[in-house]
Amino acid sequence: MRHCGEVGGLRQEWWMLSDEEAAYLHSAFPHDQEVIDHMVLQCPECLSVNFPGTEQSLVVNKGGKMTSVSGKLMREQDYRAVTRHVSDACTDVPLTSVPVRVSAVESAAAARMVAATPAAEEGGEDPAGGEEDAYVHAPHGLFPSPFAAEGEGCSKVLSHFAFLGRLMGKALLDQRPVDLPLSLPFFKRMVGVGLCADDIALIDPPLHTALRNMRALAARHAEAAAGGGEEGALEGELLLDGCRVSDLCLDFTMPGKPDVELVPGGRDRAVTLSNLGEYADCVTNMTLVGGVHRQFAAFEGGFNEVFPMRHLRVFSPEELEHHIRGDMEAWNAEMLRSSIKPDHGFHEQSLPILWLVQIMSDMDRKERRLFMRFITGSPTLPAGGLRKLNPRLTVVRKEAEAPLTPDDYLPSVMTCANYLKLPDYSCLGTMRDRLLTAMREGQLSFLLS
Repeated sequence: MRHCGEVGGLRQEWWMLSDEEAAYLHSAFPHDQEVIDHMVLQCPECLSVNFPGTEQSLVVNKGGKMTSVSGKLMREQDYRAVTRHVSDACTDVPLTSVPVRVSAVESAAAARMVAATPAAEEGGEDPAGGEEDAYVHAPHGLFPSPFAAEGEGCSKVLSHFAFLGRLMGKALLDQRPVDLPLSLPFFKRMVGVGLCADDIALIDPPLHTALRNMRALAARHAEAAAGGGEEGALEGELLLDGCRVSDLCLDFTMPGKPDVELVPGGRDRAVTLSNLGEYADCVTNMTLVGGVHRQFAAFEGGFNEVFPMRHLRVFSPEELEHHIRGDMEAWNAEMLRSSIKPDHGFHEQSLPILWLVQIMSDMDRKERRLFMRFITGSPTLPAGGLRKLNPRLTVVRKEAEAPLTPDDYLPSVMTCANYLKLPDYSCLGTMRDRLLTAMREGQLSFLLS
């Protein structure tokens, strides 16, 4: 991409592009041209950029003026509200017009970079081609997995936790929710709350049940042994899930992780009825403390590079989860009416607005996440919910061009401004069908922007 000087000279200029801007640049580039003279709008304060255009195409630079493909002159003011700034202090700051020459090759290269970026799609196909090993499945929330004191890849794992700490710290500082399903015990560690054996139920319920049964059996064994019971007889009487403990062939290593020893020489030490309680305690300690303390230390070190993690102790674990993961409240009609701003052809009592409120009120959690990702680019809302969305969710009327009717169109959006362009559909059912189609088919693409 080249910067066009005032006297017609050209110089090479590199831009740092977000995924959104890169994808829009390619989707809106005129496909019948190799090169266009364009006008980039840039914030003079935070240097954020916007590639101005319409739903059909990028604007072109004609004599220093931004001109749409239909010949309409576009104004810089028209794009202030839809420019996403690094700093909230830059809202409504006049944007600087920067003439550039953009080639189709550059726009295609930007699109390839976006396509090559891994992303998990709501309700979509597995971008890794169905390889199960490409993803972590944690239905009860993410928590560090214990690893051996020394092993291959330890330094890489710790660097990832340090990066995660920096990410979480920056997200909190900038008040940006992170769609990362961390478990409640993880948030407990972040606010300085100690973990106990019952917290395993929040991470791995089957493991918690097994350890609880082991402790109960160990207590029965201790009681029977204190009463004079013979060890050989007790071995046959006290069973774990219908089996003798010795028949389970357990040793003092982590379940499913034979390389993680619970005690020195654990691979060579068998689990018996007499040391079953010790084994359960060792597994608990390795799961919550011994096997994860280095991961949490690396996480805290990364977090402290942004601001001291000890300041989070003013929050409860649930409050911290709310601030990091965003709001997950259910929607109701009253809240939605106060959160939506009708504009440009709609007002609060417009029938399409009332229908939209009804449709949104009926959405389940998965549909709400799809809707928010379609509208904002993120499946989560900031703390405080839809009311705290900035910019506010704005719904405008999308005009139909003859001979087509509104029912022939899908809704479209401008994610950088939380802006929904909604056709004036003929009935509630048609609106619901078209909106759900757009939500599902418009994920991770700019076809409906």
